[in-house]
Formats: sequence, C-alpha cells, structure tokens
Amino acid sequence: MRFIRESRCLVSDQSDLPFVCCTPDTDYNTTRARPNDEVIHSTLLPDRSICGGDIAYNQITKGNETVLTEFAWMVLLEYRPHDGQQLRTYCAGSLINNRYVVTAAHCVSAATRARKGDVVSVRLGEHNTSAVVDCLNGRCLPEPVQIAVEEIRIHESFGTRLFWNDIALIRLAREVAYSPSIRPVCLPSTVGLQNWQSGQAFTVAGWGRTLTSESSPVKMKLRVTYVEPGLCRRKYASIVVLGDSHLCAEGRSRGDSCDGDSGGPLMAFHEGVWVLGGIVSFGLNCGSRFWPAVYTNVLSYETWITQNIRP
Repeated sequence: MRFIRESRCLVSDQSDLPFVCCTPDTDYNTTRARPNDEVIHSTLLPDRSICGGDIAYNQITKGNETVLTEFAWMVLLEYRPHDGQQLRTYCAGSLINNRYVVTAAHCVSAATRARKGDVVSVRLGEHNTSAVVDCLNGRCLPEPVQIAVEEIRIHESFGTRLFWNDIALIRLAREVAYSPSIRPVCLPSTVGLQNWQSGQAFTVAGWGRTLTSESSPVKMKLRVTYVEPGLCRRKYASIVVLGDSHLCAEGRSRGDSCDGDSGGPLMAFHEGVWVLGGIVSFGLNCGSRFWPAVYTNVLSYETWITQNIRP
C-alpha cells in the first residue's frame, strides 16, 4: 500500500495532499476485452468443490496470525534484482486455477521492474518466510513450492487513468499440484455473487509486504468492512477519481490497512467458501481510520480474467 508514496509527482492547488502518477506499460502482451456486461464463468476455473475451501488446522494462534494451510491460495511474487542478488519478495497474489495467479498491475509494471527487478517466479504454500519448513504441534507442511513465471499479462488500460485497472495475470510455467497448503480461491461468479452489500465483512491477509517495506514473516489476517462507494469516493475526491471498479474497506484499529500485501487478496466468506473480492491496490496514511484502503474490485474484471486465461 505504501506504493502510493513512491509515486508522488505533484501537489494539488486545493489540497496539501500529493497526487500520484502512474506510467503506461506497453511492453507486455495484452488482449483487449469485451465490455464487462455479462460474466461468463470459464470452464478453466475450478468449481466450488475445489476452490476456496479452508482446511486450516484447528489451532488457536496469537493475535491475527493465520494457522497452517489457511488461505492456501496466497502466493508471494519473487523478484530478481538488477544486481543479480538473491530473489526478493515485495508483492503477493492469489492462485485462481492450476496455471494462473491474479495480482495488482502495479506490482509487475515497467516502473516497478525498473526499481525492483523482474518477477521471475512465485512461491506457493508459504506460511512463515523465516522457516524452511512450517510446523505446528509436531505436524509439518511440505516445503513451499517455487514455480517460474511464463507470462505476465497486464490489463491493457492500466496506466491510462490513475489507479484504474490495477490488475494483472501471471501464467505459471507449469501446472500447480493442489495440496492442503496449495489451493485456488473462488471467483465471485463461481458462487453467483454479483454485488457487495452494505456491511459486508471481508478478510485481508498477507505478510505486510509492499513495494517499500517488509513486515511479518508469518502470514497475518485481519477482518475489515466494506465502505460504501459514495463515502469512499468523497474521501479520495481531491486525490483520485474512484469508480465501480474500485472497492473500499477499512478496519477498526490503527495499522489495519497496512497488514495486506500489494497485489494480495481481499476475501469474502460466502456459502462455505472463500471468494476473491478485491486485490490490494493502494491507500493513504497507512493505518488511519480516516482513509479506507482501496482495492481492485474483482467483480468488475471477471470477464477480463476469463478472456485472458488459457489451458
């Protein structure tokens, strides 16, 4: 979320708050999608018997720590620095089938690659980044799985308007084998979701990684609540224009909007499965209740997703 701080370029005449500038990305392959007037659920996406299930071990953890295998669709993006040093992780993503990860476009943009290096692989099945093997009460998970990136597809309209269309797909070099610690998340159409209701509860999870910081080695989770679009648009009106393709949510305590990873998931639990509702995009004054976090609204991009995945 602190990505916004790295992109400051000017100050508004009406406000002392900074504007943020994005650069267009033209060096990745793109496919122009049809208008998102009807979402057709792709046969390439898993059904609810496979996606979004949470078989986390029945253990209590301290604070907001996740337990082993919880939110098993979360992946870390691995960057190769330009100086050739070891891989670093700055962003996250969500596994949506056995070949694709969805993330934020700003995590894989030309500007980010210029600063951080290329995204060369993803790490799946991770819980504690400081441990080689994750164990709890004598029960251990397999080591995390690293898979190379085959292709990155950034939304063709990202960069043409400030913080709009902040979504990208990462195609993996090989199929993922599902396991208790590696599973896909459901998309809204899988369970028939078409809109978000007032008071909707979400969960954001991650290791607190953004393009400028690293936080917890253990995957954390936090409950946040849907913020009405009109209210969120008014709060951000002097900085950026928000639309239906954005989703806002906030927590109750300081630091809430800092716990997720850029590109990571905002999730809703619906009819027994977890659904990908949003993608962590940006926010202001990290941790302040006065500024909801802004997410890419996955409901607005399901058509684009289904048209840009292949076997």
